[in-house]
Amino acid sequence: MKFSIITLSLITLVTAAPAAAPQSGEISYGALKHDGVPCSLRGASAANCRPGAEANPYNRGCSAIERCRGGVGNN
Repeated sequence: MKFSIITLSLITLVTAAPAAAPQSGEISYGALKHDGVPCSLRGASAANCRPGAEANPYNRGCSAIERCRGGVGNN
């Protein structure tokens, strides 16, 4: 019984302990380039690595003046 109380107490202390603060007050280069476009071409410069086209380009659709929504007089 004592062993289980001690074990439970230790587990509670370990889980409630605050996380260690970061040692450096600076942002690493890896974090700054996290949102960059990866370039899988060997030897290619970063200027040649660009993202592809949008998956679904913007399309406004049909407006009432174009008479393509099935409005009055559209047979």
